[in-house]
Amino acid sequence: MEKHHKSFIPNNILLQVLFLLVILFLLFLIAKNLVAFLPGLLGAICLFVLLLAPYRWLYEKKKWNKTLSIISLMFISSIAIIGPLYLLVQTLSKKVMVLLNDKDKIENSINKAIEVLRNKYQIDVFSESSLNKVADVGGKALESVLNASFNSFVQIGVAYLLLYFMLSEYNRIEKWFYHFIPLRKNNLEKMKVDMKKLVISNAVGVPLTAFLQAIIAYIGYLIFGVDDSFMFFVLTIFAAMLPVVGAALIYIPLVIMLLAQGETGNAIGLLIYSFVVVGLSDNLIRFALQKKMADIHPLITIFGVIVGLNLFGFIGIIFGPILFSLLIWLLTIYRNEFVIPNED
Repeated sequence: MEKHHKSFIPNNILLQVLFLLVILFLLFLIAKNLVAFLPGLLGAICLFVLLLAPYRWLYEKKKWNKTLSIISLMFISSIAIIGPLYLLVQTLSKKVMVLLNDKDKIENSINKAIEVLRNKYQIDVFSESSLNKVADVGGKALESVLNASFNSFVQIGVAYLLLYFMLSEYNRIEKWFYHFIPLRKNNLEKMKVDMKKLVISNAVGVPLTAFLQAIIAYIGYLIFGVDDSFMFFVLTIFAAMLPVVGAALIYIPLVIMLLAQGETGNAIGLLIYSFVVVGLSDNLIRFALQKKMADIHPLITIFGVIVGLNLFGFIGIIFGPILFSLLIWLLTIYRNEFVIPNED
């Protein structure tokens, strides 16, 4: 009689599967309990990519002390990051306190604006009750942004704590990168280049574009007599980072405010200036920066901001597009590694 031999899974494969399951389980436990610090980790990676070259220049070429080099770079970069956040917190704190302490005054101002717009300009977009609701929602939104800004300071602290150890041990990190990531060397080199472009485009390009656009808008605020123009300049910086609406989130309400105050000429002037000059500057600045940075598709920015705001709060404006771009980048690396034949 013919004997039938049973086929078994080789012990080597079973052992690998077991190891992978244990690794995945441990990664899940760690990620589950540290997910709150994910923005800090992403921030540390971004700062590491941006500051590694200056650190190596100071430490290896200029022969600075290792600790002094790291602390100097951390201090300079923290001013560029914390400065705008501090301005935002200070600006919003004042407005939030006004909204919370004198809501009747705000509602009276809104009702007066409605009456002027309706009677003088025949503009009747919102009812008084709906605009009062908008004021309440706006106050809550300002509070939430304020809380998110304070949370951003915590995440920045986490980022810099990780950054110190990442820079001080960058040689080990580089060796680990090449040793443990199971990809071809040419794809690993491409990863390094693409990662740097990705980080510069999102972590530097987006805020820089918003800042330059806000400066141009600020000039218009000064020309057309907007009260508290510096405050609106600060708000425009952060609004300009949002996709689709951008700086219009600030300058359109300012136009309506000027109309309500009876300053028709200034209102029309600001509207034309904002749509033409500010709007055009956004495209020109992005076009100029794209020569130095990665060209990120607008849809990646839009969906990235939506996901980032839900995951990380206000700081997600930066990290959300990075996550989306990272996904596209990983798919590209997978295609180059496993789909397209490639010889080292």
